[in-house]
Amino acid sequence: MQNNSKNGHKHHGLGSPNKIKVLMYHLITNDKKLCEKHRNIAVHVDEFRSQMEFLDRCGFVTITFEDYLLFLEGELNLPKKPIILSFDDGFADVHKYAFPILREFGMRAVLFIMGDRKIKTNSWDIPSGVLQLPLLADYQIIEMHDAGFEIGSHALTHSMLTHIPREKSWEEISRSRMLLEIFLNAQVKSFAYPFGSVDATLKILVKEAGYKIGCGTYSGPPVLGKDPYEIRRILIQGQLNTLQFALRVSSPYHFLEWTWWQLKKNGLIKSK
Repeated sequence: MQNNSKNGHKHHGLGSPNKIKVLMYHLITNDKKLCEKHRNIAVHVDEFRSQMEFLDRCGFVTITFEDYLLFLEGELNLPKKPIILSFDDGFADVHKYAFPILREFGMRAVLFIMGDRKIKTNSWDIPSGVLQLPLLADYQIIEMHDAGFEIGSHALTHSMLTHIPREKSWEEISRSRMLLEIFLNAQVKSFAYPFGSVDATLKILVKEAGYKIGCGTYSGPPVLGKDPYEIRRILIQGQLNTLQFALRVSSPYHFLEWTWWQLKKNGLIKSK
């Protein structure tokens, strides 16, 4: 089992930041029908447990972006096989299903939540037909933060930042950080662009708002550290078997996925 206590910043090993994979999850649930219908966001709890068992068995050690930043400052050594687990949107079921499993394996993660704490469900998913589900309560976020989980911003209201005026984007980015820092009584250093929607202007705004990390989805360089304000993550979809999951945490997959994305973006291949 891992022993990644919140204050355990004495990692030793020969880990390289270039090899760090950042995985992206959304919802962990025991609802099999939901997993079948919305496999892009829903991972069954049994699959999630198997994935964490695989990471533990293979010697992966979870770190946070805060750990990564401490490494860059020379304050922390990386473990031999570091990996970052991130959860977008802040679904309440992450606390119910994922949190106990992560604690069992001594793992931590990064939670990206909305700065507007009055938002109680994933209302932004209504147009895509996703079931409205409860989001994390304040006490659940505090409990996970106290357990060493990093809390990052997912904007104020989960707006599509590339589709709104710059002034509104600035409010979504900067005000969410301010409100979350007041709520947590701690610094908020990481930001995840809602819907993975990012451009050069937004990256500048995120930096000017005081964040050190900006996470996209499919966009961004294949290697962590090349662009700290457009970190590429690997989406973990539902219904992956162990081999499929293992491939996603291997280096070749990350570069192949990046190459596929570049070809698609440039119109050289068409989506199904």
